[in-house]
Amino acid sequence: MASKKEIKEHLKIALEEIGEITPWWDRDCDCWIFTHKAYPVECSGDSEEDVIHNYPIYLYDFIEERLSNNLDPLVEKNTKGKGGKRKGTKKEPTTRVSLPEDVAEWIKQPKSISHVRRILRSKKKIHR
Repeated sequence: MASKKEIKEHLKIALEEIGEITPWWDRDCDCWIFTHKAYPVECSGDSEEDVIHNYPIYLYDFIEERLSNNLDPLVEKNTKGKGGKRKGTKKEPTTRVSLPEDVAEWIKQPKSISHVRRILRSKKKIHR
């Protein structure tokens, strides 16, 4: 189970991603509604103030369940593409190459990348 401090940190990040909570009036259900595409949490109420006040509470509950792994996998299935990637994170550039199967299987092993980099560093020292 996640600690309250951890949940609050994730809540802070989520609220920064969401930005201002601006509910809209839904004629079908005669109430104010707010939802955001980044999180499968929806909040409705009789007034805008109710929704603005309650949405972070509902989001807190969702984050608590997510961190405790109590969510159905289909709940988060809606995320496409970069799913969960945060602004400012960097990814190492990659390139696709074709290799013989035995070499490719060896490179897939976790420690192999560090071996390959060590070999490349030693090659650079020799050619200088």
